[in-house]
Amino acid sequence: MDEFSIIDKYFSGIGFQHSSVTVGTGDDCAVLNVPIDNELCTSTDTLISGVHFPLACSGEIVALRGLVAILSDLAAMGASPIGFLLSLSIPEAVDSWLASFANRLSELSKIYRIMLVGGNMAKGPLSVTITVLGTVPRGASLLRSSAQVGEAIFVTGELGKAAAGLKVVEEELKAHDSLKAAYLYPSSQIEFAQELRRHASACIDISDGFLADLSHLCDDSNVGAEIETRHIFLSKSLCSYAGSRALDFALYGGDDYELCFSVPFSSVESVLDLATVKKIRISQVGCTIEKRGISLIKGKTKIAAEVKGYTHF
Repeated sequence: MDEFSIIDKYFSGIGFQHSSVTVGTGDDCAVLNVPIDNELCTSTDTLISGVHFPLACSGEIVALRGLVAILSDLAAMGASPIGFLLSLSIPEAVDSWLASFANRLSELSKIYRIMLVGGNMAKGPLSVTITVLGTVPRGASLLRSSAQVGEAIFVTGELGKAAAGLKVVEEELKAHDSLKAAYLYPSSQIEFAQELRRHASACIDISDGFLADLSHLCDDSNVGAEIETRHIFLSKSLCSYAGSRALDFALYGGDDYELCFSVPFSSVESVLDLATVKKIRISQVGCTIEKRGISLIKGKTKIAAEVKGYTHF
């Protein structure tokens, strides 16, 4: 089966059909109709077998981790998805793997209302590159450079579970299903983030570890941060697996695909109400300060945080 046969069989016309896409798959380029008074947001990410997911991953899991990871970038901007481009390299055309990959991709496109608009197929080591396209009202993007001194810092979700889940998968442990699920089946906070635009000053997605990504937000905004570790939610499943190392997983582990954002204290109650309505767990973990750097407050002790996380090289 050549690449055109693979595209026709597995990817042609699958998933959500977006009204802003004038021309989708099948032509030399996709054509998008960006709504008036909106700006286009775009980001790209590559996942490589044995680096970003285990060698024996099913097509379903590769599709899920690939699309959710890059949707997290759109979420960080408060953007609404329109379409995505898929570049897929596979060593051979295995029907069961391709069917699993394409079916899950189609399901996810409907869940997140994002349309496959083009891409490329090649023979080679298994890798997936996805470019997402979304829109946001002009001037309304959530940036990592817009935090102000004296704002509350929030995070969504249950940090550290995915990083611990990767360890569980690597160690081939039979228990800790909740942690495995956090790593293998992540989700995106994209709908919550679109509402968050009305309240937050700055935002970044947590993919390389909470402190590593918070440091990017602080550096770009020219602020510092104080984090109270007692306010970081540590799930029972994480504590059961990691014990005293649970906080380290939450602070430094990657693959969360959650959001870290700053909010003026006058908007804290509104954000808490929004999270309740959307049924999203959020935790107020600290505040921005004038002094650069990140400090951790553990009980009555304040220490300079060691900023580390996932690195690509």
